[in-house]
Amino acid sequence: MPFRHIAAVLALLALVTGCSSGVVPSPPRHASRPPAVPPASEEVRRLVLPFDAYALSGPDVHTIESAEDVLIRDCMRTKGKAWRALPQPSTVDPDPPQRRRYGVIEPDVARRFAYHLPPAPPETARRDEIWRAREKMPRAAQLAAYGKDGVGGCWKKAHVHLLRGVPKGSTAQFNRRIRDEFTASQQHRAVRSVVRSWSACMKGNGYRYPDPLAAAGDDRWAKSPRPSRQEIAVAEADVRCKQETRLVSVWGKAETRIQHDVVRSHAAEFRKLATQKSSWLKAARRVIRGGA
Repeated sequence: MPFRHIAAVLALLALVTGCSSGVVPSPPRHASRPPAVPPASEEVRRLVLPFDAYALSGPDVHTIESAEDVLIRDCMRTKGKAWRALPQPSTVDPDPPQRRRYGVIEPDVARRFAYHLPPAPPETARRDEIWRAREKMPRAAQLAAYGKDGVGGCWKKAHVHLLRGVPKGSTAQFNRRIRDEFTASQQHRAVRSVVRSWSACMKGNGYRYPDPLAAAGDDRWAKSPRPSRQEIAVAEADVRCKQETRLVSVWGKAETRIQHDVVRSHAAEFRKLATQKSSWLKAARRVIRGGA
């Protein structure tokens, strides 16, 4: 039976509004304790885009997962099966969605991890441990939880229950808009100018990259399970050049204007997305409070 994390089974609404920055995945965690991830900087916390209001944050996803978990647990009990509960979701996202939108932007993250993804925050790691344990449940328990096809059983009952009364919206369309407007922002005059300045700054440090996404996506970084000295040096120069040119501020303002224009031009579509998100979360919180 395959691993059935809700965020892997369905798109939910749209999990994140960030675009790929070519960050290299971290190696699997071993017995040794991974280095601590610095808390999100003030600059990262301020990096909020208009589309974020319509997407599910990390805590939102965890809230929906936890609500379905309550319903699955109750269903499994009626079948005489145990169900290990997920921890309660946090109200603060330890890893905000735009943290790596323009590549690495925090000096501490660059110094410790360069372009490799940091370990999962503690809450996420605890939740992931439970999801992995569910892959090893006895066959009878997996069938009761997920059915023969992996999306049935108690999970399906919980999922349908939670979506009752939640209006449907076009997640695929929203995800296309996220990608399209990010691409459009790269052609914005101010963004092209600041990226050229960033590239010149990097050249002055001995590194030739046309833009920050190219630096983050350098094929050399994927060859090592951990950041090399060279990768760390490039990442630190990258962050310094972003700070010197104010790249994050300039690019963020350009994207904000572009996304605001899209929301205004497609008001009905975004109203539906907002209603869908709020209705789903309201239902999830009601279940968690014991009002299912």
